[in-house]
Amino acid sequence: MKLIIAAHGQLAQEAVNSANMVFGQIEDAVAVTFVPGENADDLKQKYREHMTEGEDVLFLVDLFGGSPYNAAFQIAAETENTDVISGLSLPMLLDVVGIRETVTGIRPWEVYEKLGKDTYIKSCKTLLNQKNEEEEEDEL
Repeated sequence: MKLIIAAHGQLAQEAVNSANMVFGQIEDAVAVTFVPGENADDLKQKYREHMTEGEDVLFLVDLFGGSPYNAAFQIAAETENTDVISGLSLPMLLDVVGIRETVTGIRPWEVYEKLGKDTYIKSCKTLLNQKNEEEEEDEL
């Protein structure tokens, strides 16, 4: 499955660069930038340049409803073997690459369920309070 990572500005490229530091060079992943002066049609053209007919493609984009999302959504709506997940972050990208490398035969639309419902936003104090509450329950 090919990953097309797209975001406003240089975010997509930098997310891929950072993920490469963790995983080494990630295969079948491409960053698409969206810069001032471009529109959704420009993005669709860039996306299609990285797609091969019949290939499974998962788009990871920054903002739900933003131009990178809208352009990917338009392609996904007319292509069976694609999906779009918004909320691009480095933790998400690392999880998606890990899922892709460890789950044999996974299809683009199955990745979202594997990511789970947990958020990547964490509070140190909340986690410590949860741990303390669990320890108190274990003592009872």
